[in-house]
Amino acid sequence: MLSTWNLGSDHEAQIINGTSKDSRRIFVLSSKDDGLSWSKAREITTDVKKPDWTWYATGPCNGIQIRSKKYKDRLVIPCDHIEAGTKKYFSHTIHSDDGGQTWKLGGTTPQDQVNECTVAELPGGKLLLNMRNYTNVRVRQTSTSTDGGETWSALSADTTLIEPVCQASMIWYDHKGRKPFLAFSNPASQTSRTNMTVRLSYDEGKTWAKKLVVHEGAAAYSNLVVLPNGNLACLYEAGKLSAYEGIVFRELSFSNFR
Repeated sequence: MLSTWNLGSDHEAQIINGTSKDSRRIFVLSSKDDGLSWSKAREITTDVKKPDWTWYATGPCNGIQIRSKKYKDRLVIPCDHIEAGTKKYFSHTIHSDDGGQTWKLGGTTPQDQVNECTVAELPGGKLLLNMRNYTNVRVRQTSTSTDGGETWSALSADTTLIEPVCQASMIWYDHKGRKPFLAFSNPASQTSRTNMTVRLSYDEGKTWAKKLVVHEGAAAYSNLVVLPNGNLACLYEAGKLSAYEGIVFRELSFSNFR
């Protein structure tokens, strides 16, 4: 598990402006009992963060383990950062080729105005990065990598995946008995954090064939997971008046997608 830390007295704006007492640091933890207990946090900041980066975040979604032959078993974690001088914000990845013992900095997106991101491996080994977008067009940005996350292509807008500037989740589903697909969740609105929606793509994200509105009210961050029975589940922030009233875990039935 990858995580970040900063002093409780250092606020985000201070860290970005360079006026904080400390900065964001990156740590790795591991579990040998399926998450019941965790190892002591081990710092890897100097391995995965450049000196002129201020704000830094891992995730907040899950990472992946590459299946394709060339980069088989590589762990890839989606991250984001802000540059000190320009204060521009980018998405990037970090990776490990030895089961998480050591970590290296991967590629950064060529353009800025993106940050919190989620990654999935497509058939053939290509990686797809899907990012929170701060441009005037309220849709998600995407980028691809053919070298295991060491470099990323120019940003491309996915006009179907509308967003109100918020985090999202994306996973590749390949479970016996069903046609593989890409799944994506976010508050599908261009004006407010509402309408938590899960979409399915059967052509690697080129088009989105089916969707399910999980929650019509206030909603924000989410995370998708495949359950042992093969169903999808979505963990998300939601409420009636505010997206932050509670956290909901919902198992999704494929028969409800349209």
